[in-house]
Amino acid sequence: MSRTAEAPRVARWAEQLPDPGRFWIRYAPRTWEPPEHPWVHLAEARLGEWGRTVSQKIAPAAESISALESLADTPLDDVLYLPPVPSRRAAARDKLASSRLVDGTPVVIQLLPGDESTVPAVSGVAFVYDLLAALLSRDLERFDRFEHPERAVAVWPLIAGLTDDPELWDAGCARLAAAGVRCVQAITPVLEPAGRRRLADRFGKEREEEVFDALFHREPPPERDFARSAHRHGLDPFLRRPLPRPPVLRIENRRLGGALALLAELWLRVGRPEVQGQSFYRAARWIDQTAYDVAALERDGNLAVLPFDAASRAVVADLLETGESSLLETLLAEYVEQP
Repeated sequence: MSRTAEAPRVARWAEQLPDPGRFWIRYAPRTWEPPEHPWVHLAEARLGEWGRTVSQKIAPAAESISALESLADTPLDDVLYLPPVPSRRAAARDKLASSRLVDGTPVVIQLLPGDESTVPAVSGVAFVYDLLAALLSRDLERFDRFEHPERAVAVWPLIAGLTDDPELWDAGCARLAAAGVRCVQAITPVLEPAGRRRLADRFGKEREEEVFDALFHREPPPERDFARSAHRHGLDPFLRRPLPRPPVLRIENRRLGGALALLAELWLRVGRPEVQGQSFYRAARWIDQTAYDVAALERDGNLAVLPFDAASRAVVADLLETGESSLLETLLAEYVEQP
């Protein structure tokens, strides 16, 4: 008898290197039904589809979520990103997130202010609130409506002429801090010409010429400028890496790799020598990819044999000995200090 070869299984998500500027996302759905309001695709740092009939290449959310659930036997040992959905799809999204958390997968759930989720606020889950729609409509009252504000991370998209006014930063961050939010991270989304024009037409009517000129001819300010403004209100500038839970293995490696990657990003952003910053990143990637338990190697006295430069090895030793990195804390303070 002839047998038909089984068709290869196509992954329903895209995979990328975890990056602190991209909210530590490793896995992102390839297809997703977007919400009705403007939002930013965190994994790709671009403006997402919104407010119109979605292209046929984007599958309905129920189909997308079902496809991801059907791959439950495929282990995910790093951050899974679930973008925002229309309210009618929230239950399906929450079911998927909860099942993945039970399997030990860390999950970033992107919400809009006022959205509700039934996912419990356990370790491994990050509720990331996209502020774009509220900022464009200047509806800062929505900043008061967060579930689990102490666990919430707000995302402030920086768009020239629309969300980059320092006075708006100050008012918004004050409101976020008063609501109990502890972290707000800036992101500078890539805007295609069609997206710029749509934003200008929809949200720049009162200042049409000014907004159009800013969108097409001016870059938004550096994310560091926003972080300094947020820091004045006691807000942290970066989401710390969501960590997996058992039965996922080598959880400590994820913590070490995350700390090194954040340190590398800060090192480069504050303008320190690029060569050393890239060395920190190489060490972070190695720890993420290795099958060795780095903490066990350190206990056995074998940390010196790892392919790290001296500075990276010192950071790892500090993290394993004290649970923290003094260099990382120094760089965080330098990043947000006032010029």
